[in-house]
Amino acid sequence: MKITAVRYIQGGVPLPGDGFWPAWWPGYAIPAIGFGIIVVETDAGVSGVGPGSASVAHGRWAAEPFLRHKILGADPLRIGALLSEPENLPLMRNRPLTIELALWDLLGKVAGQPVYRLLGGYSDRVLAYCSTGSILSPDEHVEQAWDAYHRGYRAIKLRLHRPDLVDDLMVIGAVREELPDDLEIMADANQAQNAYWSRAEALAAAQTLENLDVLWLEEPLPMDDVEGLAELCRRVDIPIAGAENQYQLGSYRRLVDAKALDILQPDLLGCGGLLEWRKIATLCEAHMMPCIPHVWSNGLVVACSLHAIGSVPNAPYAEITDDVLWPAPLRDRILTQPFEIVDGWIDVPQGPGWGVELDWEFIEAHAHLDMRIEA
Repeated sequence: MKITAVRYIQGGVPLPGDGFWPAWWPGYAIPAIGFGIIVVETDAGVSGVGPGSASVAHGRWAAEPFLRHKILGADPLRIGALLSEPENLPLMRNRPLTIELALWDLLGKVAGQPVYRLLGGYSDRVLAYCSTGSILSPDEHVEQAWDAYHRGYRAIKLRLHRPDLVDDLMVIGAVREELPDDLEIMADANQAQNAYWSRAEALAAAQTLENLDVLWLEEPLPMDDVEGLAELCRRVDIPIAGAENQYQLGSYRRLVDAKALDILQPDLLGCGGLLEWRKIATLCEAHMMPCIPHVWSNGLVVACSLHAIGSVPNAPYAEITDDVLWPAPLRDRILTQPFEIVDGWIDVPQGPGWGVELDWEFIEAHAHLDMRIEA
C-alpha cells in the first residue's frame, strides 16, 4: 500500500449572533467553529482522515517538497517512520504539515479496528465533563449547568476569569448550591493565557474551591511559574491541573519532576500528536497521575481525544466542548452522528479508525480552502 495523495480542507461552522466570546481572550469573538481536515489517500482505495493543518500561502503548500519526496509513495502504515522526517518532527507547534491523526485513522480502517483498541483498548467509555468557556452571571451559569445536567452530564467546568476573584467564587458557589450533589464541578482560571492572579490569590482561590468540593483547579498560575505551582500543590489538597499549552514530552517531564501539577492536560494536537500524547500519559502513569487531554474544538477532535483516552489506563475524564455559545449540535455538525452523554458517560466510537463518519456535503459547502497534492 502506498500514499497517492494528500488533501487539506479548511473551513468553519458559523456560530449564531456575535459568535463565541472566550473567557481566556477578553474582548475577542470567535465567529465560527473551525475545522482543518487532512485526508491521506492510498492506491488500495482506503483513505484516512483526521484533524490537522497545513501551511498554505498564495495557493501553495509550504510542505509540498516534503510531500512529494517523502510522503507520496510511502507506506502509510509506518506511522513512526513518517513522523521522524524533519517536516513532521515536533520541533515547533506550528508545523508545515500535520498528518499523523489521518494516518491512525487509515491504520484502523485497514485493520478493521478502532484506534484505541490498536493502542491498548483499556476502556470503551469514559466520564464526560461539560467544558464551558463563557463568562456569564451566576444565574446564567446555574441555568447552563441545569441544561448540561438534563442532557446527561454529571460534571461541568466553569471559567474563573473575572476582574474580582470574589465574583468568580460566587459563580462556583451558586452552581454548587443549586445543582444536585452528584454534579462534579471543575474550575479553570486560564492563567497560562493571560495571568492576573498573584500567588496569594491563587492560594485563596484554591482554598475556597476546596471547601466547595471542586474536583480540580486548572491553570491558577502561568505554567512558567513552576516554583509557584509547586508551592500551591504542597499547600492545598485540591488537585491542580494544567499544561494544555505545553509542547513535547520534555516540557511535561519538567513539570512532573518539580511536582508542579497533580493532573496533566496535554492537547492531542498541540503537544505533538497522538504518539507524543501517549508518551506523556505514560510519564503520568509512572508518577500515579491522571492524564486528561485538553479539548476545545469540533466533533472530529473530540473523537480523536476519546480514542486517546480509551488507549491508556489513567485518563478518567473526557473534556467535551459544550457551551451555550459553542453548542454541541454545531460542534458535531461536521459529523453524520452527534455524540451523546448518558448518565455522565460518553462512548469511545467503535467503528474502524476514529469510528465516526464525516458529513462531506456539509464540510465542502463550508470550506474556504480545499487543496490536494497527488503523485
